[in-house]
Amino acid sequence: MKIEVNDQFRFASVWLTNEEKDNQQIRESLQPIMKEYKSKKYKFVVFESGSRDLLEQTRGLLSHNKNLRANEG
Repeated sequence: MKIEVNDQFRFASVWLTNEEKDNQQIRESLQPIMKEYKSKKYKFVVFESGSRDLLEQTRGLLSHNKNLRANEG
């Protein structure tokens, strides 16, 4: 588990590995951390490792966003 905090943008995130994301004890241990940062008016996000190819998924997301922008105008 990796916790990152950005005080400038009031943003906190937790990164979970595949093993951690399926562990109920770890999930429960996040609750007090989430409450702490939410009480400080921070946005809080939990990122989970996936099983798909990161490069291919990123490429698809960028392509999708490019198409959305092209259709806006």
